[in-house]
Amino acid sequence: MVYGYIRVSTDKQTVDNQRFEIERFCSKNSITIDQWIEETISGTKLPEKRLLGSLLAEAKTGDLIVCSELSRLGRNMFMIMSILNHFLINGVRIWTIKDNYRLGDNIQAKILPLDCPLK
Repeated sequence: MVYGYIRVSTDKQTVDNQRFEIERFCSKNSITIDQWIEETISGTKLPEKRLLGSLLAEAKTGDLIVCSELSRLGRNMFMIMSILNHFLINGVRIWTIKDNYRLGDNIQAKILPLDCPLK
């Protein structure tokens, strides 16, 4: 399963730019998004209080999550690292477009110090 994850902080922002970036990236890389997750909520909110929480529970080994940048997952490094650790342990890949981050089955992902527990 391939998920497109989009988050904006306020109703004054639009998801259109992120969706466009993800669609363009996927088109260039022959990837099809099976399910979109879009939410309007602050990245400071805990993942369980966001749709991201259901994605954390739902995503399975081999799944791919594509998002525009790591900051869409959370607003502080500890939260982002916890989320990445959860996905890494469960074999879920995350690819970001702007910062060209690839969490997956590669040596770089496996040696990152991602041992922060997800609360």
